[in-house]
Amino acid sequence: METIFPPINDRLVDTILSNGTFAVMSHIAPDGDAVFSSLALEKVLESLGKKVFLLSDGPFRRREVEKFESRFSSQATDEIRKETDVAIILDCSTPDRPGKVYGGFEDKPLIVIDHHSSGEVFYDAELSYIVPSSPSTTLLVDRLRRRLGVELDKESAEYIMTGFLTDTGFFHFLSSVQAPEALEAVADLARAGASPYELYDRLHDGRSLCDVRTIARIMEEVESYYEGRLLVACEKIDCVTDERPGDTVYSTLLEVRDVKVVLLLKEMEDGVEIGFRAKNGSGVDVGSIAGSLGGGGHRLAAGATVKNVSLDEARRMAISLFDFLA
Repeated sequence: METIFPPINDRLVDTILSNGTFAVMSHIAPDGDAVFSSLALEKVLESLGKKVFLLSDGPFRRREVEKFESRFSSQATDEIRKETDVAIILDCSTPDRPGKVYGGFEDKPLIVIDHHSSGEVFYDAELSYIVPSSPSTTLLVDRLRRRLGVELDKESAEYIMTGFLTDTGFFHFLSSVQAPEALEAVADLARAGASPYELYDRLHDGRSLCDVRTIARIMEEVESYYEGRLLVACEKIDCVTDERPGDTVYSTLLEVRDVKVVLLLKEMEDGVEIGFRAKNGSGVDVGSIAGSLGGGGHRLAAGATVKNVSLDEARRMAISLFDFLA
């Protein structure tokens, strides 16, 4: 039977089993999939008697991950580097994405576990598990858990399910090809005690009124192009918010009639961060388009950062990339 999850290389498994100390890191400004895949992998490794250092450059801006910031060190000290046998990078498609915490580990064996479809080959394929067909990195950690023979407990199940739910927008971005095996995995997580109902409440309750007003401001200024097939929102640098409004902006705008692609441009001091989302069935691969700007991601969700441009310049450039929608 065909599977979206290819087998894990024996060499990767042997490397984990034959070493004792691991430094685990993901990308800067970590999202739910990055944080919860790290926490789940920590549980897997510790159950095997391994020592784990969790590292992250942060910042932990998203509401669903901020309370876990204390579990991660922002400093890869000389002692940590010396003690570490193997470095593991999660949810990253390029070597710069982990940020400063990866510095000093370049001479260590490197395992990369990721589900992005674009990026740079900076790893030994036999020592990594790169599966673009996976809906989330947490599901890849779950496959590794199974391969290593580690039992699933409630805490690990909640970590894995939370990463899956945030990266798929609570199933919204789950394709028909991914759904059968992914939902089978989710059923196992539910049997272990993870509740989608409870996790939804944890992820969505507690938004501040200030955040709601910021989102309303962004939505009020959304611009429409190519007869509504492209919608562009901008988060200006003077926006006051404690979290990233993107998830709400994307999910709401993707419901607009006739829309195919939604862009969210975030103004920064030194450039503009561009988020891309495509509607399922649109036929648009935003991962490829983001890759042309040095970014990356998936077919339906991707991002890129353009340095040393104004918000207006970035908007015009981004709109021109989708002139085929005219």
